[in-house]
Formats: sequence, C-alpha cells, structure tokens
Amino acid sequence: MSELIKRQFEFTRRAILKDIENASEKNFDVQPEAFNNNVHWQLGHVLVAAENFLFGPSGQLPEEYGKLFGYGSKPSAWEGDVPSVATLVEQLKEQLNRIKELPDNHFDEKLPEPVIGNTTYGELASFTAFHEANHSGQIHAMVRLLG
Repeated sequence: MSELIKRQFEFTRRAILKDIENASEKNFDVQPEAFNNNVHWQLGHVLVAAENFLFGPSGQLPEEYGKLFGYGSKPSAWEGDVPSVATLVEQLKEQLNRIKELPDNHFDEKLPEPVIGNTTYGELASFTAFHEANHSGQIHAMVRLLG
C-alpha cells in the first residue's frame, strides 16, 4: 500500500511541476476571478500541508511558511518576505524525495491521536495525496485560465 501512496505523490507532483513549467511566470501571483488565491499560494500550500501531515509541524520548512500558506491563509494578507515560486518548486522536489524515502512500515504505524479522522500514518498519507491532487487541479485550472 505504501508504494501506491508514494506513487500517487509522484504522479501528482509531476503534474504540478509540468503545469508550472508551461505557465507564464508573470501569472503566478495573479488571482483569477472566482478563485480565493493564486498559483504561488497553491504551491506553498501543497508544500506546507504535506510537510505538516507527513513529517509533523516541526518538519524542515521555515516557521513562517505556515502563516503564508497554511489553512485559512491568503496571498492578500502576505507580509514580509515570501519565498519565490522557484524556491517552492525546489522544496517540492526535495520533499517528494523525502516522501519516497519513508520506510514502508511507517505507513502502518498508529498516529498519536487521530488527524482529520485518520488513525494511521498510511491513512493520513492517503488523505494528503487526495488533498494534493485537489490542489493540483486548482493549479491546472488557474494556469489554463490565465494562459
């Protein structure tokens, strides 16, 4: 099961990175009508959510990322230095490598307490893969809409 989850992350990240490669950089910070955020925010959100769910809140990302990209955040409220899209892309690639290196037995371990109804790391990883695929669709739609 863990190999399937890891593979899902690989498919989704590749789709996200392909969309970014094919997008116009000038549109990364444009918030399309009917959307609550932009491509830049989406990339950071995917990164932060996966880090928090799969590696814990004290993962390998700077503390301010949670304020910039966490649940309920929005680009219109950004203050201070915001990591560039290029930085986020590199961090997404590095994070994918760390996800693929997680030991298979880790996915069978129980969480200290349920997270969004999930009781094992495998269940939480499956939810995280679903969450990421949802945001991949948002990124794809924004890139197509903005040209």
